[in-house]
Amino acid sequence: MKERIGVLGCGWLGLGVAQSYVADNFIVHGSRQSKKGADSLQKHGVHGFVVQISENHDSGNLTEFLNGVSRLFLTIPPGLQKNPKRDFVAMIHQLLPHIHSSEVKEVVFTSSTGVYGPQQGLVSPSIVPQPQTESGRQLLEVESLLRSQDRFSTQIVRLGGLLGDDRHPVKQLAKLPVVYNPQAPINLIHKVDAIGLLRYLADRAPWQSIYHGVAPWHPTKQDFYKQAANEMQLPSPKFAEDPGNANKVVTDPQIQSLGYAFLEPKLGLVQTP
Repeated sequence: MKERIGVLGCGWLGLGVAQSYVADNFIVHGSRQSKKGADSLQKHGVHGFVVQISENHDSGNLTEFLNGVSRLFLTIPPGLQKNPKRDFVAMIHQLLPHIHSSEVKEVVFTSSTGVYGPQQGLVSPSIVPQPQTESGRQLLEVESLLRSQDRFSTQIVRLGGLLGDDRHPVKQLAKLPVVYNPQAPINLIHKVDAIGLLRYLADRAPWQSIYHGVAPWHPTKQDFYKQAANEMQLPSPKFAEDPGNANKVVTDPQIQSLGYAFLEPKLGLVQTP
């Protein structure tokens, strides 16, 4: 009998994770914050539950959502851009007793390479993060909190910038007056590989570990986004004349050694720059 999967936060990425497990005939529990949202998951083959978690309160069907789930994906973002005063760490503290009283044995948390702030050069999981934003600081604290739990095993997957479907950074960049650091390497991952990698690591990689979810291709911002704009028939972003000195390349030798093969190594481009 296949294990029951839980995806807490069936947004753009979380729903994709849930759908991929449904396609492989797993029983999947997914959560959204409204009844309408939870009901809409049914059409994707996902058992939908209303779950709302705040800093000091939770409501909805959290106990039912976790019932029978052995592997739980936490794909809920901090949400500090919309609500700068949110305490994401307190929200996870609010969630933990429910996980402890459930059958969950494995937790996968989707974090962000944003925990590294402005650090430059080669950035692997062995590099100590130096977050500069409140979101980065809270993500790092949540990572530590989850890894310290002894009632379940944890994997932290720090994802790079996400693109796929109708979501692409070039759409926003094309609206800016100027894009700085045009020679900086990109650190992105396509949605299909974010999903594929999360599943691959959960099945084959050691637990209590941190991984980076970033495509192993790092062209410059200017080269990549010019080509992306061309293929999407969008105006090309306007790039600063000053090349800048940013040279961050987020990498993870573990991914290669574990044998994961990227499905979109060129991040959706038909032709490479």
